[in-house]
Amino acid sequence: MTTATVCYWKQLWRWTTSNSLSSEELTAVLHKKEIIDALREGLASYKPWKKEGYAQLQTKHADQTSLLNVVHTLQNYMDVDCFQIWEILKHYLCDISYGTTANALKNVAFVDTRPTFLLPNIWNFYYAERLFLLKLLQYILQHKDDRSHKYQAQFSKIINDIGLDKLRESLIDQFEKVLYTAPPPRRIHNEFSSDTVRQEWAEFKLREKVALLQNILLLAVEKPFTDADFIKLFSLYKKHNFGKNLGYNELLEQEHKELCMRLMYLETCIFMVMLAKVDKSQDKLPAWINKTKEVVESELRQLQLSPEHSPMLMAWMLLLLQSNEHAKLFESQYHHFGATALKMRLFEFLHAMLSSPVFSDRSPCASLARSYTFRFLNELCDRFDGDGTISNQPGVMPLCSLLLETEELSTEFWKLTQKEEGNGVVSLWNTALEFFPHNFSSLSVLSAGLAKGGVNSVRNLVAELKSLPVYTEIFNPNTVPIMAMNSEEAVIGRDHYPLGGPTYRIEAGSKATIMERKEGTMIHYRTPYSYWTVLNKVIEQALDRKGHHQHDISMTLQRVYEGTKVLKRVLKALVEYKEIPKMLVEPSEGVFDVLVRFMKAETPPLSLLVECLETCTALIPLFPKEIHMRLINTGLLPRIINRQLSPARYAAGEGLDSAAAGAYLVTLEQPSGSYSFLKAYIEMLCTFHEMCDDERISSEIILPGVVLILREVFPSVTEWRYSNARERRSLLHLCSKFLNLLLQQTNRSVAKDTCVFSLLYTENALELLKIVSIGNSQLERMMHGETNWTSGECTQHVTTVQRCVAIIMFALRLKSTVTSASEVTPLEHLVFAQNTQKGALRVVPRVASYINHAFNKSLPVLAFRLLKKFAHGFQMSLFAALDMTAHQVRVMFLDRLSDKHETTELKVAILEFVTTCIANQPGLTEAFFNISHEKMDTTGKDDKVQIKQDESVEGVLSYMADYLGTVKADPKLLDSPLLSCIMGLFHALWKNNMQILIKKLRENPKFWEHMTSPLFSEIQPGLNTYAQIFNVLGIELFVSREKYESGFKDMLEKFFDTSNNYLDTWIGYIFSFKCRTEGEQMVDRVPVWLGLLTSWKDFTTIFCKCLPFSLNIAHKAKMVAPCMTALLNELDELKDGRLVVILAELYVIMLANWKEDCFENRKASAKQIDNLLTNTAIVYECLHPRAVRAILSIGTVAISTLDYEIKGNSDIAQSVIRSVTNINSLELEKLFNDMKEESAPKLKEKSEEIPTVVLSLAMLEQCLELYDNMSVGLPQWFQSTRFINKLLCCLQNCLHNRRHYHTCLAALRCLTAYARGPFANELLMSDVDQFLWLKLLPPKFENGSWKPEEWWRVYGHSLDFISMMVMKHGQFFAGDAITFVGVHLEHLVEAVLLPRQFVNLDALNLCASSLNLVVQLVKYESRWRIENINSMMAIMRSISACLYQCVTLILRSRRSSDPALPPLDENQQSPTILHRILEILHMATLCLHSFSPSLLALLAAPVDVERWQPLVELHFGAPKISYEPCPQLTFGTLLAAVCMLTRSLNHAYHSEESSVARSPRGRRRACSCSPGEPRRANRSESLTSISSQTSVGPLLNDRLVAGALEATATLAASQALLVVRDPNVPSRHKQHVRRELASELALFHDFVRKRILCGAHARSHLARNHLGAWPLPANEEEFKRIQEVQRERNPTMDEESLPPPPPPKRASQDSMREYILRKHYLDKCAQTPTKEPSPVSHSTPAPDKKKEVSRSSKRVSWAETTTSDESLETSLEAIESVYSNLTDVQINNDEDYFHFMSVVFLYICQNEL
Repeated sequence: MTTATVCYWKQLWRWTTSNSLSSEELTAVLHKKEIIDALREGLASYKPWKKEGYAQLQTKHADQTSLLNVVHTLQNYMDVDCFQIWEILKHYLCDISYGTTANALKNVAFVDTRPTFLLPNIWNFYYAERLFLLKLLQYILQHKDDRSHKYQAQFSKIINDIGLDKLRESLIDQFEKVLYTAPPPRRIHNEFSSDTVRQEWAEFKLREKVALLQNILLLAVEKPFTDADFIKLFSLYKKHNFGKNLGYNELLEQEHKELCMRLMYLETCIFMVMLAKVDKSQDKLPAWINKTKEVVESELRQLQLSPEHSPMLMAWMLLLLQSNEHAKLFESQYHHFGATALKMRLFEFLHAMLSSPVFSDRSPCASLARSYTFRFLNELCDRFDGDGTISNQPGVMPLCSLLLETEELSTEFWKLTQKEEGNGVVSLWNTALEFFPHNFSSLSVLSAGLAKGGVNSVRNLVAELKSLPVYTEIFNPNTVPIMAMNSEEAVIGRDHYPLGGPTYRIEAGSKATIMERKEGTMIHYRTPYSYWTVLNKVIEQALDRKGHHQHDISMTLQRVYEGTKVLKRVLKALVEYKEIPKMLVEPSEGVFDVLVRFMKAETPPLSLLVECLETCTALIPLFPKEIHMRLINTGLLPRIINRQLSPARYAAGEGLDSAAAGAYLVTLEQPSGSYSFLKAYIEMLCTFHEMCDDERISSEIILPGVVLILREVFPSVTEWRYSNARERRSLLHLCSKFLNLLLQQTNRSVAKDTCVFSLLYTENALELLKIVSIGNSQLERMMHGETNWTSGECTQHVTTVQRCVAIIMFALRLKSTVTSASEVTPLEHLVFAQNTQKGALRVVPRVASYINHAFNKSLPVLAFRLLKKFAHGFQMSLFAALDMTAHQVRVMFLDRLSDKHETTELKVAILEFVTTCIANQPGLTEAFFNISHEKMDTTGKDDKVQIKQDESVEGVLSYMADYLGTVKADPKLLDSPLLSCIMGLFHALWKNNMQILIKKLRENPKFWEHMTSPLFSEIQPGLNTYAQIFNVLGIELFVSREKYESGFKDMLEKFFDTSNNYLDTWIGYIFSFKCRTEGEQMVDRVPVWLGLLTSWKDFTTIFCKCLPFSLNIAHKAKMVAPCMTALLNELDELKDGRLVVILAELYVIMLANWKEDCFENRKASAKQIDNLLTNTAIVYECLHPRAVRAILSIGTVAISTLDYEIKGNSDIAQSVIRSVTNINSLELEKLFNDMKEESAPKLKEKSEEIPTVVLSLAMLEQCLELYDNMSVGLPQWFQSTRFINKLLCCLQNCLHNRRHYHTCLAALRCLTAYARGPFANELLMSDVDQFLWLKLLPPKFENGSWKPEEWWRVYGHSLDFISMMVMKHGQFFAGDAITFVGVHLEHLVEAVLLPRQFVNLDALNLCASSLNLVVQLVKYESRWRIENINSMMAIMRSISACLYQCVTLILRSRRSSDPALPPLDENQQSPTILHRILEILHMATLCLHSFSPSLLALLAAPVDVERWQPLVELHFGAPKISYEPCPQLTFGTLLAAVCMLTRSLNHAYHSEESSVARSPRGRRRACSCSPGEPRRANRSESLTSISSQTSVGPLLNDRLVAGALEATATLAASQALLVVRDPNVPSRHKQHVRRELASELALFHDFVRKRILCGAHARSHLARNHLGAWPLPANEEEFKRIQEVQRERNPTMDEESLPPPPPPKRASQDSMREYILRKHYLDKCAQTPTKEPSPVSHSTPAPDKKKEVSRSSKRVSWAETTTSDESLETSLEAIESVYSNLTDVQINNDEDYFHFMSVVFLYICQNEL
């Protein structure tokens, strides 16, 4: 059986040229016998087919029928062994997907096996493989002697193993075989179903010949050819007539002409090199010539010669001259060879040859051609240019200039100038000097070439041109008088100015040489001068508008063109080193003038304008602003007329004036197909963009250029006419370069936004995608046609695709700058377009095809990054767009991960793509993880789908398993980028809650041990893996829901175990910020150290709540202290604002979860908080808003928690308040500035974020609670800072502005805290009324910006502030408060009556705040009555109606469905609302007390009843729903309230007696329970019957009810006594009152008798049941703490000198009303006399004396001890403010008062008064 091996040359080429393999790996790949043999044999390694081979192949692969048919057809046309064809077919299968030849046949099921598909594709693949073979050999030959190449040693060994002679023979044989190969027959068209297959074959054959000749050229330099090899090769040249007679010319078209020219040029060059390398020794050279003479001269002596014969003639002649034997025959036989060559324009042919693509591609072959042509020209000049024969030949100067552009040759030229003889082409330079400036062109052309030969060459050139030795002109005796003449030398008679000006003067007496030339009589002056002086004169002549100079303008412009080219190249070389000589300044100025002068000519000299523009471009790096100023107003460059347009309008071309550049494009360049001016303009744009970031240049130069390119050039660049393919390629290359540069800039600009918008929304999107979606097969086919696959202009195809891929990624990344991130742009639509017109793009699969690209290792990586961008940013299925099966996806993408020869960059890109797909592409994720869906058999209607993971190792899971094993075995390997990417896969799975995909791995009990092993090994800095592990742990901890895997829990316990050092080590490492560098730039990518800290913060957030075990103080201290230390250090240095954000937020998280445990050393913590706030105040304006919020939160909580420590140290206390105030001052100033900048109202955002000023004011409010009158110096400091005025100004500006709603609330709360504290006096002097009274008038609600509920909160806080000011300052502020009531009367009345319209907490809170204010103002009733009696009366009427409404609401509380009731807020709990209503009832009753006579006065003293107006109507019916604005309060309403409250209070007593509260301690516990705590539901009968209890509604707080009952009963009794003692009231009405009181209050009397009197007799202990109110003892813990702080500060202080402990802190949720009414109550208690009067006699039995004594004990009111936030905090006893000496009753407590009221009511009912 035949065995044939065929190498996969494309793969070998990719591995070798990528330079990604190590030397050892390359040796293992290439140093195989079959590869070296194949390289030696070349195309001959494909063996001819044998008849018996196909039968053997059928026997071996009988199951592959379709593929065997393809092989059978191919061997009829390819003349290749069928086993080799089979191997080629397998390589093709690997190429279109991936894999090795061993498993290639597995992919057959996923390949289109139709012969019409496979035949042409395998045919093209085979010939591409032949090219890869030849190009790989060429690559090895090129670099085998290159010491700088990575694989030089390996390449040299391969060539040595092959042998140069054998390789040369093999290449000549291959060339012969290719030359004699016949084209395939015409029937191949039918077999392949292709009409172009024969043309493609011909094209491949031409490429093979070119590649073979390039290899032969490389070998020709290595070793001289033998005469036999020379004869054979030259005969082959003659056979196909140097590429003109190929035998299949009919298959070639016009575009193949260049390939034929390449053949001719290569063969000519090889002929010249072979002759140059012949051994020149006289004993060998004649023999070699004699052997080859016949075959060469037979070709050269034919009658009809072609241009390619000219260099052969001259080279053969030069060879003959070197042979002494043949040199004798030169004159007789060979002299005409040189003359014929010169007549055939030898130098022009050589110039065309070196300018052709095959020798202009910067390849080693091109360098060899130029080097040997330079030697050839040197030899010619040495032999024949003594008289200037060669110098005067056409084309010799441009040829020499082209050669001197190479740096090596220009260096050799300057060395030759130092020689006296044998200096070669220097003779051409000397001739140019001799005839300059008469012959301006020669010297300029040579100088232009030297100016491109490197900076050293330029420096030498500038020195030469600075002092030219000879000035030549046509001799004119009339202008140049001659004094004497000797031979050819003459003496000048007088001063002569050849240039017509003083710039160059020939002094009298100077010597000159006069010679007769072909052009006429020449005179040569030997006075030195400068080239630039002559150039200035030429420019001056060109600019001569008035015709002062007689000259040919076209010739003058040609000279300007040539001189400008020299100037441009000199400037380009010297600008980089900033070495511009002064002599170049004037020519540069002249170039600008020429540009402006001729840009508007009727027929502008475009080539000259191009050179002028490129000269300007060369100067941009040094003088950007000067160049801009000169060009901007010339009308040459495009400009923008309107600079106020949006990017969208600019992209549409609005405001663009294309100027002269646009006119040239349309009228000159498009018709000619050459775009030199446009390319020069784009180069200038690129230079401007790279060298200068000036805003004016950006708007006046860059922006118009962007609009022109995106509007006129880029969309049409593929459709224009071009003179050659290179022109189109270079223009597209330039456009992509400029757009790429523009999008890469970091700062945002209008030009950049315009570019992004245009690429996303205009036709540029389609053009861009057309370039990107060329596809790998087409791109490689384009590269096959190039002569150099690794460097030079030939690689522009690939570079352009790369840049366009990058442009798409930039455009998608910057999309949010021009439009909404959620909007789908036309570019995105086109990517996934499926319609018939644009579906041919197939962007996604063609981008994916670049993974197989062989010519640039960066393109596959870039393509994967684009796919990653598609996967991340598009809500569309990439799996569907790829049009592949899941197996194909895995083979194409994942199999490369196991290929050890694949580049690491590509593997990383693949893994990053897979990671991105996990989050956004479920289809591809299932393909990568080999997930299959199987339908389950169900009896239901719907089929269920079961997700099942394939048991095979195929998929990404196997690589993840390898990762776990590798990391566990050696954690030091973590620094591998591949392992980091696989860890990223784990991270992505957990992040997207897709852990189920690795269920198979997690079933291993040691999974978590392997996963977290890096945490328990040596830490390697700079790895992102640790941050990902912490993220995975945090997510797993969160989702486990207390169902932890055993291994996971063990790992956590191990990590947090204090006996180990793991936690300590990681805390130290995390907060040391390893790998943080100084001056680290802020980039999009988060640095590793910051990412680790962020992950630790997230992990901390979760384990603080979800850890399966508790952390002790030691754990917490280890984590808290370093965080605060690092935060303080960063605030001090402020190097990276991001770090401050993360540290502050981390501390907030720990503080929120661990609270006081964060302050292990409270004294040190107080100092740290002081430093934190001090540093924050210093750098406040530099901090990120997130950092500000976190630090303000820390400060607020810490001030509250460390209040004793802060207050115990006056220095810290004063520093804290100053820092906090400074922070607030900065926030207020920022707020003022923002309000000034507000020009138009912004749209309201859906989610409002609380402004930082609110947080800072909250911190200030908390801070103000610390200070009392002992704070020395602070009031004066506050006064000096005028902070109060800032706060009032803030309110004045913010009120009525809905955007500052939260700010208003915070400012009002802060003002209230000021009013309550020791700094309140400053408020008196701040004209509060001028700032706020009018601003507090409600805004308009029609426009929808304000909601009523929001304004109610603002208004309520303002009323609280005014109430506090009245309470604090009394008479000093009462007048302002009364003025406020007068201004706001209507709104206050509305606020008091709000419960009639709305029953929600906001409305009730505002009503309560209004009543608070009235409670304070009624203390100054007389003043109020005098200043504004109308407001007082209106307020009292509304309060009466409010009281009526409250009673009605409470009575109907169980009838929630009553349509007559105001709507209840569904979000508010009914008990809370009822408590607030009861509070309002209590407050309203207290207000009405001031307008009702004192109860004790009515009982014990004569009262002028006529001065009191009755407040209650004589109506005793139950309160009804009333629709009157202010319904009148009735006795029925008050009595109903008393009965209802009595029932509720009775229930409280009953619950207490049924509970454990049988002793004072038990009762005390019961009464001190939280008001919201449910009472026992035990009910009693009769008075406590079920019906009576259920009529009360929801259970109410007993303390709240007691206070309300006292006030309501007092008001009812007062009004009843007023009625019965009023002589003007009819007797029947008085009797009615007594009767109703007696009947309606039976419940109250029964309560007093059963619950109070009988209960008192039953208890033998001392206390009365003071409802829920007990004396407030000092907090021993707090007292000890403050003592400790004071002692630490002053150890000599004794206990007696300690200051009294501060008052107990108010709970943060306490309302201000509690504080006000508590103060109100204590003031009244202070007025109560201590004298004990005798009890009043009444009909009830008098209690015994023991109990009377016990009642006389004074107790603290419950109002001092209440801390409830949902009940009535402000209930208090209704005690009259005026004490009468006639009063016989002393009120000791609530129970006594109820007893007293019972007696009073009985007294009223039973006695005529």
